[in-house]
Amino acid sequence: MTLTPHPSPSRVTTATGLELTFRPLASADIEVVMALEKQVQSHPWRRSSYDDCLTGRHHCWLAEHRGQLVGFVVVTWAAGDAELLNIAVAPNRQRQGVGQALLDLMLAQVKPFASMVFLEVRVSNHSAIAFYEREQFFELGQRPNYYPTARGREDALILARQL
Repeated sequence: MTLTPHPSPSRVTTATGLELTFRPLASADIEVVMALEKQVQSHPWRRSSYDDCLTGRHHCWLAEHRGQLVGFVVVTWAAGDAELLNIAVAPNRQRQGVGQALLDLMLAQVKPFASMVFLEVRVSNHSAIAFYEREQFFELGQRPNYYPTARGREDALILARQL
């Protein structure tokens, strides 16, 4: 089965009434995506990681509201498994259904090609852990010292969900 990694733009209205348009990442978007990520991540990705989204190694979809970037999701998959690599929502749009909409989009995109989705999340990110647990993700284990922090390293929880 051949994947179309860059679906045509689609629209959804969140439970809070926010109208979102989804589209694939383009080269011209990378700086804006990186700026959003810097607002919400202590150790954001390098540009080369986003360049991988343009070559087909990873797949990235953007969520926009009235032409403004409000979030994005990055995923990769191979051999029947998918991995959620990155998801971010603009601070002023958090808790408005954007993360849910991005997760739903990602799950729909990988379902034809994967039977499991994996992700890592900081053990200190209690709100994200609760979100993923509500979405039927379960804990598989931990990766010690996985994430960099201002004071050293932090463990990651490994979560998974069957599709």
